[in-house]
Amino acid sequence: MTKLRYTSLLGLLALYGLLTIVGCRSAHTTSAILYIEEQQYQKAVDVIHEGFAFQDDEPDAYYYLGEAYSKLAEEAIDDNDYLGSKNYYELSYDSYMKAKELDHKNFDESADLSMQHNYTMRKNEAVREYQQGYYEQAEGFFRLAFAALPDSFSSIKNIAVMKMQHADETDSTALKRELRIEALALLDTVLAHQPEAYSLQLNKAEVLASLRRRDEAQALYNELLREHGDDPELLTAIANMSIDRGDFERAADLSVQLADIYTGATDAGNDAQIKPLQLNAGSWYALPNVQEFDKALVALDRAAELEGDFPNKDTMLLRLQTFYSYGAYLDDQARRESDPARKVSLEQQAAANYQRGVDVGNALTNLYEVADGYLFLARCQGALGDHAAAEINLKAFQELNEGSP
Repeated sequence: MTKLRYTSLLGLLALYGLLTIVGCRSAHTTSAILYIEEQQYQKAVDVIHEGFAFQDDEPDAYYYLGEAYSKLAEEAIDDNDYLGSKNYYELSYDSYMKAKELDHKNFDESADLSMQHNYTMRKNEAVREYQQGYYEQAEGFFRLAFAALPDSFSSIKNIAVMKMQHADETDSTALKRELRIEALALLDTVLAHQPEAYSLQLNKAEVLASLRRRDEAQALYNELLREHGDDPELLTAIANMSIDRGDFERAADLSVQLADIYTGATDAGNDAQIKPLQLNAGSWYALPNVQEFDKALVALDRAAELEGDFPNKDTMLLRLQTFYSYGAYLDDQARRESDPARKVSLEQQAAANYQRGVDVGNALTNLYEVADGYLFLARCQGALGDHAAAEINLKAFQELNEGSP
């Protein structure tokens, strides 16, 4: 355990003017300084409290009482007495704050430095445990850091984030829920003091969504969107929740929005995400319960443009399937249409999509042997009345399927 460095008694006395201003510090406080120098911290506490019977408004006494309690807190950690350490840190904080209250000029800086030191020591230990996956030990040290400096809610926030990560990693459904409920309570504690903390509000919405409290999560997400609608992290979180809810159209809209943000950004670090976002959006728009085919094809065409002269077989197949599905959708609409002019228009649009499917299908099957490529090419050709070509490609599909494991 790393200890605070010790200043010699002579240095301490010189620093606080005891050699030149005799009588400004009580004998009890002077004795306490000696005990601290000798690492007899409980005796230092006891002698200061004895002095309070004669004078209870001496700022030096409270400052050194804080020092003694800080050392006792460290010793308690060495003895694995974390509850005792927490109690000592709380007492040290109260003592430092009393010293500041009684003499701002002389103790604001020194007391703040001592409290920050206690906080940093425990936080660093918490981070080390956290990085090694020892969540329980890390939480203990984070709570000690909070006890040492309760004015900072970073430790509580860190515990909440840690519990969220632990929940994501565990396979136990019951433990996942327990950890997320605990994280939510911690986030609410911090937000009560920092209601405008955007990152914490985002964390809270994510936890609510994971707990299936989706209406609450959605309300919070909507509130955050009004002020942070261009934040990729927020848009990604809402898209993920939309997928969980089965709202694939909204997930697709958000994916396109994200792709546009990344496309317009000067930072090229997210360029690799643009194509997958467009492909996801295209596949979701084309789902039977969405059927936003125009949007689907725009997204898929953008993905294909990013591939340039090296088209990807999966992108080509997805475009082919979408052209066929759009054509079939328009054919169905045409069959239901009573207006002759509108019926003809729908049939022409269907044929145009089948033809684009044929173009993509021919390109796909010329480059790759993809069984489903031959199947959907055959379907597009059959819909256009080219049954001979459809029969050839359907046979190719069957042969590839027979040869597959």
